[in-house]
Amino acid sequence: MENFFKNTLFRCAFIMVQFIFIGFSNAQLYYSMFLEHEYNSNPFGFPESKDDQISRISMGIQKDWENVSMQYFGSYLNYKNFTLRNFYWHQAFLAYTGEKTNWSLTAENRIDRSDYNIYDYFSVRGGFNHTIPVNKFIWRINGLVTLNTFQNFSELNNLYFSANTSFNRSFPTRTTLIGSATLNLKSYLKKYNDLIIPEDSVSTLNYSHSMILNPEGNGPGQGYGDKGRGDYNYYLPEDENLLISQLFLSLRIAQSLTNYTGIALQYQGRLNFNKQDRSVAGIMHGYTAESQIFDDPMGYQGYTLGAELTQLIPYQVSIKSAVYHQRKNYISQGIYIDDEIFDDSTLRKDKYQTVWVTIEKRFSLFKSEYSSFSLQLSYQWILNNSNSYWYDYNSQNFSGSIQVDL
Repeated sequence: MENFFKNTLFRCAFIMVQFIFIGFSNAQLYYSMFLEHEYNSNPFGFPESKDDQISRISMGIQKDWENVSMQYFGSYLNYKNFTLRNFYWHQAFLAYTGEKTNWSLTAENRIDRSDYNIYDYFSVRGGFNHTIPVNKFIWRINGLVTLNTFQNFSELNNLYFSANTSFNRSFPTRTTLIGSATLNLKSYLKKYNDLIIPEDSVSTLNYSHSMILNPEGNGPGQGYGDKGRGDYNYYLPEDENLLISQLFLSLRIAQSLTNYTGIALQYQGRLNFNKQDRSVAGIMHGYTAESQIFDDPMGYQGYTLGAELTQLIPYQVSIKSAVYHQRKNYISQGIYIDDEIFDDSTLRKDKYQTVWVTIEKRFSLFKSEYSSFSLQLSYQWILNNSNSYWYDYNSQNFSGSIQVDL
């Protein structure tokens, strides 16, 4: 069934790309290119920093009709030092935009080198959005269904459902209030009894099984030391409900201080209705957050507080800065006391803090509203305090990028 989904969806993506290139005479064709180079003091979140330089090249092509849009977008990341971690990510996208109702279909895939193909995944999702103007409010109803499959973690394959309602209200004081409530559901595709657990790697705790797997150096420390530790812990609750659920709430208040200055305050909260999930502990951060494997948002609850400041200055230059504080309490993941010893009687807790600043300059090309050229410089500081050894880290990154849309 899994191969059927993949083969079918890849064919659909290929057909979509053909339509984009062949198209119809009355359709608009757009191109985009993105180049970025970054220095990162600790891109993979090691307890002891290992720096690297990362280059990203992305290209996209999009074709628009009156109400329908098709797009293919691909991105390749290259590491100067950790070359085995180079990977390619691509996405095919189809969307319909109506007066009040929109829908979209998306297929995306990450492809790593063999040493790190534990991060490989394939997802397809369909979503819709319906807008309802009510007095001075704008209400939106959104729905999303996603099939997530993982090449080396079939135990994590799942169907993900999300139902969301949100409102947007603007006031004469130039204040905007945005709130939303989302119910997220995840249904694992394999039952516990269908999974194979090696007898010599099972221990029980609170009706859970802890599997110590060895993916030939793909675990904590891969690229960190000379050999890498190569082990990680994986939980399969014996009495688990295949369906896990989470409530996600958010509230954002944006205020225009002057014609060129704006500030926004934001709160986000996660509340889980389950005490168990299929948790993986010990896989190092993959630099980008596409994968649910190493840090699944459904696996923890907590809150996020943040503030953002936007300043426009002459010559079409914008400066954006932000500070965020996040608490993450994992519902079933244990902790690493040190680089080897794993304690499944204590749950992991993280405190994530970040500050970032971005400066962007935009140019118009060919006097067209669809063509633009932008330069961007960014800086970010991250501090993640954790009671689990492999997740206690800090990092800084500097990056410069060029975006061209034609």
